[in-house]
Order: sequence, then C-alpha cells, then structure tokens
Amino acid sequence: MSKTVILAEKPSQASAYADAFDHSERKDGYFVVSHKEFPNAVITYGFGHLVSLFSPEDYHKEWKKWNLDTLPLLPTEYQFKVSDGKQKQYTIVKKHLDEADTIIIATDGDREGEAIARLIINLSGNNHKQLKRLWINSLEKEEIKKGFLNLRNGEEFYSSYKEAETRQIADWLVGMNLSRLYTLYMQKSGMKGVFSIGRVQTPTLYLIYQRNKEIAAFVSKPFYELYGNFHQEKGVYQGKYAERFDSIADLETFKEK
Repeated sequence: MSKTVILAEKPSQASAYADAFDHSERKDGYFVVSHKEFPNAVITYGFGHLVSLFSPEDYHKEWKKWNLDTLPLLPTEYQFKVSDGKQKQYTIVKKHLDEADTIIIATDGDREGEAIARLIINLSGNNHKQLKRLWINSLEKEEIKKGFLNLRNGEEFYSSYKEAETRQIADWLVGMNLSRLYTLYMQKSGMKGVFSIGRVQTPTLYLIYQRNKEIAAFVSKPFYELYGNFHQEKGVYQGKYAERFDSIADLETFKEK
C-alpha cells in the first residue's frame, strides 16, 4: 500500500491536521492518520527550521577564525545541514520521507514555509518524489478537510522556495562577511565586542537611530491655524484650513489672497 507523508512546519500545526482526520494516533514526532482518501498516511513536522546553511568552518577549517585575510567568504556551492539540537526530529522526519510515495507539503503558505519543507526534503534525498501542496487559509477543521481534498501540484510553488532560499543565502553573505569585517576594524580601533551586521537588521536599526536623533533634536515652536464659521440651512459649523502657518504674518498674507 502506498504511503503518504504530510510534512507540517510545527507540532501545533500537525496536531490541527490530525484532528481533521477520521482516525489519528500520536507517536513520538509524528501522527498516524487514516481517511478514505489517505488510508496509509503519516503527519510529521519540524520545529521551524530543521535545516540551516553551513557555518563558515563547515566549508573550510580556516574560516572559523575571524581574519581579514579570509574575507570575503564566498563558498563555491552553498550547502545545508541539520540545525543544531534538531537531529532527533530530523531523523524521524527523514525516516518517513524515505518511506513515502507521495509527500504533501503542509507548512505555512508563504515563501518561508515552502523553503522549510523543501530544504528538509532535499537534504533527506527525497526531492525526486511526487510533491503535493496543501493550500489553506486557516486551521479550522472544515477548511483543513477541504484542503486535503483539493491538493495542488507541488511544482506550482517551486519559485517561492527558490526566492526564500536566495534570501537565506543573501542573509548569510551579508551577515558572515560584514559582521566579521566591521568587528575586526572596530577592534583595531580599540573597541571590544562583536558587531552584528544584517541585511534587514542593520538598515532597520539605522532608521530607529535616525528617528531617535530627530526626537532628541526636536525644538517646539508656535504655529497658527485658520478657522472659519460657515452658515448653511441647518445651522452653523466650524471648519479648519488643512495647512498650518509659521507666523501671524503668513496667515494674514494667505487671507488676503
């Protein structure tokens, strides 16, 4: 009998899927489920990222030491490994993927979720198998049931996976190289510690820094607004001109226009 493996992103998600099946039994790291559409199925899951990019020293031992002479760190091929502390769950997931005839990707429906599943499938050596995609908007039981009856072709979402993988690599390149470069130069200037640079983190921190500087340098000054009373059949109402004026003179000049 062919085996279907449903790959969820996290335990709570897997549990919600299991509740939508006619029968489910919880095991260590997975659920055994059955339904007329899936008479022999297993739901297993990650804890978010079970797979991550190699560390620099995984490529070359000399890359472990922070040294200007080794920069930039540019692997010829980017490789992935089981994330630290997640070997046990990865082993469980891989066992079921190895036994699967069909794999249903049931991680979150975004680029990150797609990459989480695909990277596990790739590292386990099962990317040649038939891939289906569960595409739902909520974890309501009826929505889940409907989604499993209307699975989509996994190839439709390949580009989403590649987008997320490319972002991961870009984060690695920026973080690993610029953090080391900046830290080493700052240490040469007498500063202690490690200075982290991130593709998103650093520009965001700079925006916060700029805003704090603006707040610190803010000097309050008076301004003037123009109000008018307007009469109409049902009574009188007050209106305010949208712009403000820096001085009475500016306001009076405007009124004379």
